[in-house]
Amino acid sequence: PAMNQRDDHYGGSLENRARLLIEIITAIRARVGRAFPLWVKLDSGEFGKQEGITLTDASKTAQLVEAAGADAIAVTAYHDTNQGALHSESNIPHTPDRLVANAQAIKKAITIPVITAGRIEPESANKHIRSGHFDFVGFGRKLLADPDLPNKLIAGTPEQIRPCVYCYCCVSQIYVLKPVKCAVNPETAYERERSIIASDRVRRFAVIGGGPAGMEVARRLSLQGHHVTLLESGKRLGGTLQFASIAYPPNGRLLDWLRLQIKQSTVTVELNTVATVERLQQLGVDEVIVATGARRDMPDIQGSDQAFVFSGDEMRAMVTSTHHPELHRKTSAFTRLMTAAGAKTGITSSPSLVRLASRLYLPLGKNITIIGAELVGLELAEFLAERGRNITVIDGASRAGKGLYLVRRMRILDELRHLGVVIITNASDIAIGKQEINYTNYRGQRRSFIADNVIVAQGASGDSRLADTLTQAGFSTHCIGDSTGVTYIEGAMESAAELAVQFA
Repeated sequence: PAMNQRDDHYGGSLENRARLLIEIITAIRARVGRAFPLWVKLDSGEFGKQEGITLTDASKTAQLVEAAGADAIAVTAYHDTNQGALHSESNIPHTPDRLVANAQAIKKAITIPVITAGRIEPESANKHIRSGHFDFVGFGRKLLADPDLPNKLIAGTPEQIRPCVYCYCCVSQIYVLKPVKCAVNPETAYERERSIIASDRVRRFAVIGGGPAGMEVARRLSLQGHHVTLLESGKRLGGTLQFASIAYPPNGRLLDWLRLQIKQSTVTVELNTVATVERLQQLGVDEVIVATGARRDMPDIQGSDQAFVFSGDEMRAMVTSTHHPELHRKTSAFTRLMTAAGAKTGITSSPSLVRLASRLYLPLGKNITIIGAELVGLELAEFLAERGRNITVIDGASRAGKGLYLVRRMRILDELRHLGVVIITNASDIAIGKQEINYTNYRGQRRSFIADNVIVAQGASGDSRLADTLTQAGFSTHCIGDSTGVTYIEGAMESAAELAVQFA
């Protein structure tokens, strides 16, 4: 109704606007006969578009489609494309079960089966199908993340499904005219190039670093038949993905999946272990893979040495660890809370406990400034704003959101606006004063605002120091993940797959 301005028999009334669709269905049915299945994907609404398609329109159109001879209707939706957040609110919604109510309403209007999709988890789909809300569920993003999802459900092993983290890597490719890919599954669109094939020459590998890159390459090499030892200096696997899963919870499902795959593999895991030349010599390894992540130095910002300023590493440690000597002075209250909670529950190192405690309490003031408007800074801003903090994000870049895929970036910027987060770009000469931030704006004016705490989400870069040392010691050494430069989850998984295939 909003777009169709025709004044002939293809415009005006609903029946006229649906005429082309009905003619197409009739023509197809005439060609394929009654025995061939035919269904129609139908918009159940146009979100954000004034005078757009309504659910009432869609229900009436569904009745016309059924009468024309369709065998089923797939319920979807569309949106006002001028509103960035809505690109992840209709056909690929960020909100779980977004289209279920629409599907349920349309099902009441027709007798043929109803299919729907839109961030419906398998357990939720099972519940809705059992309740008769719709008849079939469609998976899109989830099948890019794991094409074997249906088989794993049939086998009764849903925990083995590689999870979609709803980062919009796949769909964002369309916007920039590039082929599809998946951030968590490096084999998507590279099935021949990166498939896991048993090696005809078994080697001994040491993987240093238990983050996503280290875990992914370790499990891949193990499946190829190699002997793999995974060395992690911390007390649990996860690396920066632990922090990423708190700032953006869907990442936690990927972390759980990777940990499970390592647990069920032949990989030998050594926690609390520093990878030294001596230890690697003891292992008798043929190849060493360094996946220790990025180097995170505090940028040269005036006033960054003050007690109320946190570096990225300190912030990560605050919300992912109960013990961190460097943070004891700044976060003693948080540590006491975690210790008490752990003693009460008996699970002092549980990531779920850490996640719960971080929701209840963070040793931070009301007014927080985040220096850095890239992926980490913006997701952290959202996390803290949802917990009642007044957030200002400041950066020298001209645009916020580097590192975020286009569709995700459009959404998070809109969400931050609704949360009241202030984003300042094109800032120069940033300095941290006594409980305040000073900077020069794009007009050359010197400005300032108050800050109880400052979090510096900048300064990450590739770190090849360990790899260089090991190479000099005579080891065949390879770098993957953020140790080669900040590439986030996609870079971690892709570099792991690219390296592993070289040893097939």
